[in-house]
Amino acid sequence: MSQQVLWEVVKGNNAFLVKRNGLTLSTDPFNNTGVQTYSSTGFISKNAVGVVPTSGKVNQINNINLVAKKSTKFQQVDRKAKNTQSVYASTLAVKHGVHTASRVIRKRFGTSRVGLQKAALRKLVKLNRANSVRRRNELAAAKAQKK
Repeated sequence: MSQQVLWEVVKGNNAFLVKRNGLTLSTDPFNNTGVQTYSSTGFISKNAVGVVPTSGKVNQINNINLVAKKSTKFQQVDRKAKNTQSVYASTLAVKHGVHTASRVIRKRFGTSRVGLQKAALRKLVKLNRANSVRRRNELAAAKAQKK
């Protein structure tokens, strides 16, 4: 099915849709802007990368994961042996730094979706800054307890 048809079907009602105070927002893990629009909806597009924070592991250096959408072709075991596509997501932990994660995002989007690439990079930078502030506060609290 084409992306336009899917968008027309799910734009008014889907599992990720949040309507509050006249705003229509999205909690889609592949949507890096948070706004419910055709261009930023990630679960419809074939090639999407989401930047999501991990849940509360304090000892981890970067609490950021990249959720990349993958598609694989495999053959069914039947008479015609048709190719079908299965779409799933793979989670990549940001272990080697934010620069490596930004390289992955740039390769994933390429030159075709520059606006979404910028939104994903912007979210990556914001989460990295929030993590650095959190780590500084934890170190300061640990020093205060030792004194």
